[in-house]
Formats: sequence, structure tokens, C-alpha cells
Amino acid sequence: MHWRPCAAVPVLICLVQSNAVAQSISLSLDDALARAREQAPVVLVARARIEEARGRLIGARVRFRDNPTIDVGMGPRTTEAGTMTDLDIGFSQLFETAGQRAARIAGAEAGIARETAAADEARRLALRAVALAHLHTLHAQERIELLRGVEAVAADVRTVTDRRYAVGDIAVLDVNIAKIAWARARAARLAAEGERTVFAGELQRLLGLPSGSTVTAAGSLRLQRRSELANLLAVVANRPDLRGLDADLRDAESEVRLGRASTRPDVGLGARMKREEGHRAVIGELTVTLPVFNQGQELRATAAARTSRVRLERDTTRASIESEVRALHAAFAAREAALTAFAQDAMPGMDENDALARRSFEVGQISLPELLLVQRELVETRLEYLNRQLEVAEAAIEQDAAAGVLQ
Repeated sequence: MHWRPCAAVPVLICLVQSNAVAQSISLSLDDALARAREQAPVVLVARARIEEARGRLIGARVRFRDNPTIDVGMGPRTTEAGTMTDLDIGFSQLFETAGQRAARIAGAEAGIARETAAADEARRLALRAVALAHLHTLHAQERIELLRGVEAVAADVRTVTDRRYAVGDIAVLDVNIAKIAWARARAARLAAEGERTVFAGELQRLLGLPSGSTVTAAGSLRLQRRSELANLLAVVANRPDLRGLDADLRDAESEVRLGRASTRPDVGLGARMKREEGHRAVIGELTVTLPVFNQGQELRATAAARTSRVRLERDTTRASIESEVRALHAAFAAREAALTAFAQDAMPGMDENDALARRSFEVGQISLPELLLVQRELVETRLEYLNRQLEVAEAAIEQDAAAGVLQ
């Protein structure tokens, strides 16, 4: 009776471990961008709005704007011959004559194009946010690894300090300073782990991943993105927000056409059958609307103003985007040059200098404050190099996102 729960324990442990493994997700930048295109919440919501816009097109494609009408009149007629029933039945249908249906279809198609562009714009912004969150997560991870090395070195220095103090080579002040240095290194590493959790959580949220998952960033901060300025400017016109403004312009122009159509009369055709005093008659009917008072004045005025406004907005937006792309490309080039110079002039010999300084302290050639000063300078240099890598990667993402390459 007691062996069954015990036998179930390993199974439960395996299930828990399997679930934990399934919730650990490692993503390269390309993986994260691919997931964002398919499952980012903001992208899914924006795509759903496209189907709403299709409803307007269904209505615009209806052949006749107005439904046919049937009117029936019936009543008794009293004559010298007696009482008879008169009957009057009419059927009519109104027809638009100025191309209103084509204008409504054009407006509805422009609405679909606008929502499609809005979905693409939401995807562009989501990809930018995901790429930056991935870079920040990766930067935090590499910073943690660097600080772990700093913590290990501080622990070694503390050990050497304790040993030299035990033989009376240094004072207790140096021991306390070594402990403080180790504590600061450990605190810096723990703080970096907290930052990584925040960035990874942001990446998880942007991708719509399960709340229990653990996200890690894979890859390198040295992105292989070398877009030329001419290529970036060439694709600006295809940026989703500009395509959305083009769709807005087509929609406004379709409203102008509808307003102009209101100045032309519509025609109605119908037939009427009458029966009076036992006599029957069939009469054809023609109805013509007279656009005397309502000639679409309001629609034409607002649509014309909207057309001018959208055209101006499109032109100014494109000029602004091109200016932004030029500035971001220049910033990327400057940051990349700074990173290259830093890597060539500052990074060589870092590990060798660290080892030489530690060895000099062990044999008593330099004091502990001198060692800590050297190590602090080395750590700050490594962190600055890491930060400059992040700056270059961010600049590459920003310029590609601004130009519309990142879609």
C-alpha cells in the first residue's frame, strides 16, 4: 500500500524537470525577429484590424446602394353599381449614374491598404523593440560574465592578502581593503544579473512568450550589418507609415469623387399596376433626383482639404525620415570608427597587464592600492569596450529600422 506514492515521485520529478527545460528559451537575434514577425502581440492585433477593413469593401461592392421599393395601395370604391376594391401596386429601383460605386470600392480598398500598412508599421516598431531588447539582454549577459571574472580575481586577491597578512608582510588595513574590493565586485555582478532579468523580461513580453519561460540571448554584439546610405534611402519610400499615407491619399481622393458625383442626378425606374372600377392599367415610371440643394458641398470641401493635408503630411514625413536616416547612418559610422580605434589601441595586452599586476602584488613589488587601481582601470576599460559594442549594434538597428529595412 505504500510503494505507489514512492514510485510516483521519480515520475513527478522527471515531469517537473522536463517542463523546466521546455520553458528555457535561447534566442539568437534572427530567431527573436522571426518570432516577433509571427507572434508579437502588437503585430497580431494590428493584423486583426485588416479583417475589419474588409467589411467596408464587402458593402462597397454591393451592386445597388438603395434597395428596391414596393408600395401597395388598396381600398373600397363605392359606385352606383355597388362597392368595388381598387388596387395600386408599384415597384421602383434607384440607380446611381456618376460612378459612386467605383469610388466607394476605391475608398474601401484604400482602407484595407491603410490597415495593412498599419500592421506592417506595427511589425517594424515591434522588430526594432525586440532587436534592442535582445541586444540589451545579450549585453547584460556578457557584462555578467565579465563581472564574474572580476569577482574571481577579487577573491584571489583577497586570498593572497590573507596569506601575506598571516606572515606579517602587510597590515590589516590591506586585508580590509581586499574584502571591500571583493564585496563591491560581488555586488556589481548581482546588480548586473538583476538588469539582465529586466531586459530578458522585456524581450519575453514583446514576443508574447509564456510568463514562466526563461529567455537567454545568443549571439554576438558585433552585428554584421553594413548598409550603405544609398541603399537605405532607396527603401525609405516603401516604409509602412508612408504607404499608409499613400492609402489615406487614395481614400481622400475617392471621397472627392463621391462628392462630385452628388452634383449629378440619380435615376429611378419602376412599374405600377392599377385596378380601378374593374379596369386594369400598367404604367412605367421614371424618377430623376434633382441635386438642387444638396450637391455634396460638405463632402467635397472636407475631402479636398483632407487630400491637401495628407499630401503635405506624406511629403514632410518622407523628408523627415530621410533626414533621420542620414543622421543615424552618420552616427553609426562614427561609433563604429570609435569602436575600431578602441579595439586597436586599448584592448591589446589587457590580460597580460592584469596577470603582471597580480604577480607583482604577490611578490611584494606593488602595494594593494596600486593593484586595485590597475585592476579598476582594466575593468573600466573592458566595460567601456562592451558598452561601445552595444552602441554600434544599437546604431545599426536604429538606422535599419528608420529606413524600413527591418521589416
